Amino acid sequence: MSTELPIYSIVAMATVTASLIAAIIAFVNLTLTKELKTSEFRQAWINSLREDLSIFFACARAFARATEEKHAFDKSPTEENSFKISSDKVSDMRYQVAEVYSRITLKLNHKEDEHEELLRLMKVAIQKQNEALKIKSDSTETMEAIEDATKYSRPLIKREWDRVKSGEPAFRYTRNSAIIGIIVLCLAVICFITYGVFK
Repeated sequence: MSTELPIYSIVAMATVTASLIAAIIAFVNLTLTKELKTSEFRQAWINSLREDLSIFFACARAFARATEEKHAFDKSPTEENSFKISSDKVSDMRYQVAEVYSRITLKLNHKEDEHEELLRLMKVAIQKQNEALKIKSDSTETMEAIEDATKYSRPLIKREWDRVKSGEPAFRYTRNSAIIGIIVLCLAVICFITYGVFK
């Protein structure tokens, strides 16, 4: 047996639904504002990381080549093998590699395996460079290690960009939940109006 409901129940139900939808939209807007700010910070972080990586790889290559030239000059100090880079410049490059490596270390998240792997590859490049300095060998192994780290960094940067484009996880979850909530509320109101008996 159906119970007749007063006609103003439609108005009351519509008011409550509108209020709930407004509250959901306000919550989504608040979350959106926060997550957009987070995305802005992440984008700035990616730009900064990419710049530091490019400095690290460029300086590491230049330093490796410079030390290789110096070793060749030390073995055969001729005009043909003249060492064109000053010792101060070589020292500056070495310092810059160390400085930018420290900056990158501080920027990467040590809880993420991909970030840890990039740091490991960069450390290998530094170790190869130190070994080449110690035994006065050429820069082949150092260059290969630098290239390995460079190749690994490209998809890592791209994944971080993709994360920015798709939005923060909290925002995606809130947005999807809000859409579902609004659809359910609207369907409930339609069912209420369609199947309800009013007087």
